[in-house]
Amino acid sequence: MATRLKQDDPRELALQERIKAGFKLEDETEMTPRYRDVLVNTMHIAADLEVMTLPDYSPAIKNSPNLEAKIAVASACQDELGHAQVMYRLLEDFGYDTHQFLFEREAAEFRTFQLLEFPHRDYIETVVSMCIGDRAGYITTTDLEDNCSFGPYARSLRKVNFEETFHVGHGERWTRFFWNQSPASRQRVQEAFDFYFPLAAAWFGVPDSMKKRTDQLAYKIRGASNDEMRQKWLTQVVPFCEELGIRIPARFDEETGKFRLDYEPPVYLDEEKRVWHFDRRITWEEQFAIWKRGSVFKVPAIRRLQLEVWGKELW
Repeated sequence: MATRLKQDDPRELALQERIKAGFKLEDETEMTPRYRDVLVNTMHIAADLEVMTLPDYSPAIKNSPNLEAKIAVASACQDELGHAQVMYRLLEDFGYDTHQFLFEREAAEFRTFQLLEFPHRDYIETVVSMCIGDRAGYITTTDLEDNCSFGPYARSLRKVNFEETFHVGHGERWTRFFWNQSPASRQRVQEAFDFYFPLAAAWFGVPDSMKKRTDQLAYKIRGASNDEMRQKWLTQVVPFCEELGIRIPARFDEETGKFRLDYEPPVYLDEEKRVWHFDRRITWEEQFAIWKRGSVFKVPAIRRLQLEVWGKELW
């Protein structure tokens, strides 16, 4: 249970002032209970997200178009597991048991994002997801590396972010390739963007106007708000799509001088058909329930990761 920050707590306020002045924490003895909770919660979610990419991307090892692509995706899976291990190693210093955390925890308890809860149907979905989904993750982790006030966590992300640039680059290159390969592959790229774009845009969470708890910013666990990171993502994704001619529900707004979505989230997703209904808004309470529950694929995917012996069948 997270400790609630008391606005008049002198120890908490003093730590926030030190952090604002550039102070970096190096171990748990320097933390207040609330800071510790916010930090551990951040690393916990990050670890679960890294793990969830494995059942998501592993089918691409089988359906890759050539050996080079197969090796690239296998390497990406290895990278992501290594990223999770970085988080687990840090969490061990806070009393977590890595084996229990990964293999003995109930699958429903994993804290994942909807973007990672749908198995990729073909290699095109994998590279599109890398192109825009890994980019969303990369924007988040670079913000943490640049701004996190817990020094060990910020430093651990240097290697993580270096490797993520390869994942994003791989997604971009192959998205371009399939867009230009044939009318059929171009249609599949468009279909993949139709499905994954809103999921990737939702990676950054609720709009700032709805954000009730801003402890991550107050303690400088991260430096940018949800909307600031989403805007950074849009400034990269929208021009890329416009260059190729990929249709997405987002554009540059001349009036505000910013990129914006053409729909107001949250909107209804038919998970079975993978179709978004932008004219059918749902409430935020309904959206929170969907995020908490996860897709129908979430629990089976994590159980597979926990129980299945992987090996020769992938090659």
